[in-house]
Formats: sequence, C-alpha cells, structure tokens
Amino acid sequence: MIALAKRLPWRLIGYVLAAVLALAALNHFAGYVPFTPQWQAKRAEAKADRLEAQVSTLEREATGNAEIATATETFHTREIIIREGTAEAIAQARNAPDADAPLTDERASRLRSADFRLCSEFAGLCADADAAGSRPDAVPPAGPAG
Repeated sequence: MIALAKRLPWRLIGYVLAAVLALAALNHFAGYVPFTPQWQAKRAEAKADRLEAQVSTLEREATGNAEIATATETFHTREIIIREGTAEAIAQARNAPDADAPLTDERASRLRSADFRLCSEFAGLCADADAAGSRPDAVPPAGPAG
C-alpha cells in the first residue's frame, strides 16, 4: 500500500477529484440548460404538477355543480308540489256549493290578506299579488244585507 501511494502522485488524485466535482456541477446545472434531458424532465414534472392541480380544481367544480343540480331539482320538485296543491285548492274553492254566494266584507278581507301573505312568502307562485283584487273573476264583496 505504501508502494502504491508513492507511485500515485497526489496531484493526479486532486485532478481526478476536481474532474468528478466539475462533472457533478455540470450535471446539476444541466437542468437549467434548455433542451437537455434534465431540463426536459424538470419541465415534464412541473407540467404534471400543474395538470394534477387542474384536475383537482375540476373535480371540486364538478362536485359543486352536482350539488347545485341536486338543490335545483329539489327546488323544482317542491315548486311543482306547491303548484299542484294550490291548483287543487283553487278548484275545490271554485266548485264549492257556496262558491257563487257573496262574501261578507270581513271574510273577503280575511281571504285577501291570506292571499297577500301567501304571495309575499312565495312570490313565484303569484303572478301579481296587487292585481288579484282587480281581476274580473275575483269574488265581489257582499252587498248590504236585506
């Protein structure tokens, strides 16, 4: 071993170490030189990260859209149920035996206030709450008794 150390000059070992360090530095900086395999690998990795983020965003957006669609469907289903119930109640009121009998002023005002409350709570159900009393098919108030 001593004979080997005497034959190898320390200067040669220094040059070899310097060359290895230089090659390592070149390999490291090759990632920043365009069109080298290292640079292309870094670009591909960055692109993959960006695409994963976009996929995550699209998944969250799709989940949100599905929730909105479900809520909208629920709203429309409730609206249909309310409209059908209202139409049934109107038909029953119009076909009632006393449907053509005049109302007393008290009962007419009470029904009118109930209609206005219903229309103010469910604005989409009434075409125009203010015009309800001015329709020709509106129930007229009762005349003087006697």
